[in-house]
Amino acid sequence: MSANKGPLSGIRVLDLGRHVSCPICAQTLGDLGAEVIKLEKVGFGDDTRHSGKFLGEQSMYFWSNNRNKKSVSINFRTDEGKQVLKKLIEKSDVILENFRPGTMEKMGFGWEAVHEINPRIIMGSISGYGAGSPYQNRPGFDSMISAQSGIMDINRTEEDGPKITGGIWFIDILAGMWTAIGVLSALHRRETTGEGEYVDTAMYDSALFTINQLLPYAEKTGEISRSSLKNAYNCPAGRFRSKDGYVICLAGSDGLYQRLLTLTDDPFLHDPKFAKLENRVAPEYIDDINAHVEQLMMTKTGDEWDELFDKAGITGGKIKDLNDVLKDPAAHSRNATVKMEVPGYGPVSFSGFPINMSGEEFEFTPPPAAVGQDTAEVLSSVLGMTDEEIEAYHAAGN
Repeated sequence: MSANKGPLSGIRVLDLGRHVSCPICAQTLGDLGAEVIKLEKVGFGDDTRHSGKFLGEQSMYFWSNNRNKKSVSINFRTDEGKQVLKKLIEKSDVILENFRPGTMEKMGFGWEAVHEINPRIIMGSISGYGAGSPYQNRPGFDSMISAQSGIMDINRTEEDGPKITGGIWFIDILAGMWTAIGVLSALHRRETTGEGEYVDTAMYDSALFTINQLLPYAEKTGEISRSSLKNAYNCPAGRFRSKDGYVICLAGSDGLYQRLLTLTDDPFLHDPKFAKLENRVAPEYIDDINAHVEQLMMTKTGDEWDELFDKAGITGGKIKDLNDVLKDPAAHSRNATVKMEVPGYGPVSFSGFPINMSGEEFEFTPPPAAVGQDTAEVLSSVLGMTDEEIEAYHAAGN
């Protein structure tokens, strides 16, 4: 196995983030080998330490976004806190923040100030709408951006209306991922120019990116595909009831439809005119075809359809809950999940790291630090502060 501890080994990142988007960006850079220093409010820390699902006294919300980081307590309002931040900026490669726009400027650490302190540093800022947007001063939360971007309206059924994402803050995560891409690009550019860059990422922009073909189609036709149960452009393709729950069946192409026919002798589905997709998606046929496919799906369990679809080469299978996923060997290969020791609970599975690279050995420990756990070590090893100076730093409210 390679001795390389990630391609970003030697890069230092300051994580001023809270909640999800910025911490997930910093964690990604840490997973890639960067040294990440998380700067947290004295005695309280990141807001997510105090919310979400808990195992004992540990918030899984916080644990999921903050491995591979050191924690330094800081009070940005004190002169001592600001001086430490300035010194850390001088000695770092990246600084990340997701405060409301204008907050860093009020603190005296907007992009121009940070760039003057360290011309080589890359600054990544994540906000709801981004600089220059007419809504740039509005706060940004995942559910609100989902509502404002049209995603919540798309994800609906006639019975229930628009749906929220059920605790999966994917827009937050997407914004963090896009920021990580921007930071990596800026690090590469710095190799040529010697200068850092400002990376400005908006949750709203990240959300619109996911809408894909629906956006231009709606602009030119006024039509919005809102069904989250069946695909309006392929048939059969969507969610269907099975004998013991639900399955997904994506047999919309002509070739896949022919494979599906090998699993049924239903004369309706075998009608020659349905061999062509253009006929299957015709308004007069699509609902009936889906109804017949659902009758077929209801004859077997989800696990049985998993096996049958796999053998037939059909895209589809059981719609699994998280307990099913945790039993699936695929979830425990390729670092799709990683184990961390939670006090009192032993090894616990967390979302892993989706990238595998030849020649690199990734590490996913240590688990999240306690608030300020590494303050003395960082101030001493990175900034060269003496014990007396560190004691004075704490005495000033940091």
